[in-house]
Amino acid sequence: MKWMNEHLAPVLEDAKIEFVMDVVPYDTTTSSIGEILVEKSTLTDDACGLVVMSSSKSRLREFFIGSVCNYCLHRCKIPVLVYKLSDREDEKTTDEDET
Repeated sequence: MKWMNEHLAPVLEDAKIEFVMDVVPYDTTTSSIGEILVEKSTLTDDACGLVVMSSSKSRLREFFIGSVCNYCLHRCKIPVLVYKLSDREDEKTTDEDET
């Protein structure tokens, strides 16, 4: 939630997009993250869109993050916005992950 407030919220605010962020704990051992996001989007009556983040930290990680975005794009019944980190943000996030 902290990361979203620091990085994603300012982008949505600058674009004058009203939003509510929701972090929902789910058991990912029985469902994929994409399935969980699509399910949550259908259970929330007032959701008008889903924002997912795509990153290119490594080829392996990009494959999994990309597959989540792809799953949501093809199965979600509400609009999906894919947020891609800029190269500078991606480098900063990678540096933070390594510390």
